[in-house]
Amino acid sequence: MPAWGESTGAQRPNILFIMADDHTRAATGCYGSKTMKTPNIDRIAKQGMKFNRMFVTNSLCAPSRAVLLTGKYNHCNGYYRNGQKFDRDTETFPRLLQQSGYETAIIGKWHLLTEPAGFDYYLVMPGHGRFYNCPLKEKGQPWQDGGKGGQPYEGYLTDVLTDQAIEWLENRGATEKPFCLMLHHKAPHEKHDPAPRHKNLFADEVISEPPTLLDDYKGRAPEHIQDNLIYSRMAICHYKYYKEATEKYPDDREKATRYMYQIYMKGYLRLVAALDENVGRMLDYLEKSGLAGNTLVVYTSDNGFFNGEHGFFNKMWMYEESMRTPMLMQYPGVIKPGAEDDHMVSMLDLAPTFLELADADIPQDMQGKSLLPLLNGENADWRDAVYYHYYAQFNTPEQYGIRTDRYKLIRYPELENGPEWELFDLTEDPQEMNNLAEDPEHAHRLAAMKDALVHMRREAGDTG
Repeated sequence: MPAWGESTGAQRPNILFIMADDHTRAATGCYGSKTMKTPNIDRIAKQGMKFNRMFVTNSLCAPSRAVLLTGKYNHCNGYYRNGQKFDRDTETFPRLLQQSGYETAIIGKWHLLTEPAGFDYYLVMPGHGRFYNCPLKEKGQPWQDGGKGGQPYEGYLTDVLTDQAIEWLENRGATEKPFCLMLHHKAPHEKHDPAPRHKNLFADEVISEPPTLLDDYKGRAPEHIQDNLIYSRMAICHYKYYKEATEKYPDDREKATRYMYQIYMKGYLRLVAALDENVGRMLDYLEKSGLAGNTLVVYTSDNGFFNGEHGFFNKMWMYEESMRTPMLMQYPGVIKPGAEDDHMVSMLDLAPTFLELADADIPQDMQGKSLLPLLNGENADWRDAVYYHYYAQFNTPEQYGIRTDRYKLIRYPELENGPEWELFDLTEDPQEMNNLAEDPEHAHRLAAMKDALVHMRREAGDTG
């Protein structure tokens, strides 16, 4: 295993962490997309490692980012829902890297409302920002919490953020220090405003539909939550530009869903195209500048996303498309090119990974595990399940559960008519269409999964 870190006298790696917003595996070439080509994102997979089972603990923008920063579940870092203010005194991996001698920066989406702490430099958008001439808030300027403040930067946001990231790398003063640069894109989060060069991309194509696009939830979702599901349906949610489908086909859900799917997906994929191009720009810069050889590059998304699966267009639910994200890492000389990993890894694991690579102490209360053994191809002793907890928001009920290699158990604890369960056999039913929770033949499996869930909640400290 290669050695690095101050304790060994080796050079500590730079870290370039690129995070997309709502980018699903299904719209990533190296994860099997037949429609969306992502040659630059795929470069990271070819030059490094593709993680096949990367999970978030809460599939929502800001809470997932709080988990990333702290290496702790939301019930431990205190950040549960969008709209909360992140406690600036919270211990985070950027602050710890900074204390250990790293130069730290974040450019792009922050979304945690309070001023970023632990960064030598920041340039962040207010709230979700916008794709054209987006205001950005720069360190050193008067800070306003939330979606206020900033100066407009002319141009297309995905390009602008990359421009600014490259400019920071070129102009940073403390070049003797290793750096940790977090580049957080808005894309492909709605609103779907494409770059001018992509406005007609896919215009003449028919995007292939997922097999569960017309899911009617019969035999799957508990009856008491089906009303909540309508807020996630692509052709029924009536805000912004989704009205077009229901106005065209007001009495035909199938036609409305198929019509809306084409509109929605073309808009979404146009944003992914610009995202991929700009990932390529960052990789090219690292190579041309000579930084690539000692830089860990990470690409992931803050959460998964439904691209029409189950008729959905969002996230939050504890189904596979929502709780799984792409994650790719390259680090020349350490990660074998073209490697793949099938361990169940989590957003919790990134903070301790970065700290171990930096030869910095990992706080004992961090709940993730360093991925370093996996990056080295070791047969590591690893977790056999992941835990998920979404806190009720956006017309989506609270849900928590456990996902093992084969089974998934979801509990809805706060429904009007009492708690409900979903149990899926992911080997026999990978698309999660058949809820086994009420099937007598699977009573033993349900009981075993309930026991495992109780154990994992205790282990995670989620006993509320």
